Amino acid sequence: MKKILLISILIATLTGVFSSCENSDWEFPDYEYSAVYFAYQSPIRTLTLGEDIFDTSMDNNYQSQIMATVGGVYNNNSDIEIGIKVENSLCNDLMFEDGREVIPMPANYYSLSADKIVIKKGEILGGVTVQYTDAFFNDPLALEANYVIPVVMTSVVNADSILSGIPLVDNPRRGVSDDWDVAPKDYILYAVKYINKYDANYLRRGKDVITGAQSGTINRNTEFIEKNEEITNITTRTLNTIVWEHQSRDMADLARNSTLLLNFDNQDNCTITTETSGVSVSGTGKFVPKGDKNSWGNKDRDALYLQYTIDYGDVQFAVTDTLVVRDRGVKAEWFSTALQD
Repeated sequence: MKKILLISILIATLTGVFSSCENSDWEFPDYEYSAVYFAYQSPIRTLTLGEDIFDTSMDNNYQSQIMATVGGVYNNNSDIEIGIKVENSLCNDLMFEDGREVIPMPANYYSLSADKIVIKKGEILGGVTVQYTDAFFNDPLALEANYVIPVVMTSVVNADSILSGIPLVDNPRRGVSDDWDVAPKDYILYAVKYINKYDANYLRRGKDVITGAQSGTINRNTEFIEKNEEITNITTRTLNTIVWEHQSRDMADLARNSTLLLNFDNQDNCTITTETSGVSVSGTGKFVPKGDKNSWGNKDRDALYLQYTIDYGDVQFAVTDTLVVRDRGVKAEWFSTALQD
């Protein structure tokens, strides 16, 4: 009987030990106060037209979102409404690190979908949609981070506070770090630029037939496409034009340089010209989505198919090119500001 009792006690003890080792839901208490804020004060958003490894559907609709978040809670149990407004004065006397002026985006370049940001119940992020107009894309300054949308939080419902910082002076200026003991996070200087659908880093293969003072053919093909020449100097000029800082090598392996302009129509066909003095270029091409079949990574890839001639005066190149998109070259970016003198 004693043995049975001891065995029963042992089983009960072991059962308790093992059951205490099982996974269970962890519950954490919220902090005493909740607060809303913008996670970043000076991001740079690149509107990426065309396709990329991330979803670009909003970009192709000329849209993006300015996001806010809530802290101090593990679970958001109600809709949080944050009042916002555009405050162009946030840009007063500010410049980028390279000395360029921080410019408020002109009002006719964009619109906001609402005057508030809603963080839905169960979420910790919410956003307001920005709709850009043709005027933005027609402005050459939109090709770089020049314009910002300056937004400030004005009120909040269903959260305790807005992270407005702790100032060191009587009239602190957002964006001026020396004015603050704890920097505010109730504002955002949302810089925006864009690239068109043809702007990318490419892998190049093809053939050059050289005539004139030299004669010969250069084949630019490799066994593996990943080993092809990398082209990383193509940039956006307009919505429909890219610039290629082009380099050929002649039969003596000397570099021949020119600036090519590829101007596309709405069927992705392009004409090729140059703006380099003393060089003449003519040709055509086509951008074909998923045109390079079973390409690098064993996937179909977007490609540019080009045929053009370059006359350098002493030698002429008849070029056949296939440029396969490697990546779009877009990355997360932020900027810093300084006060103008």
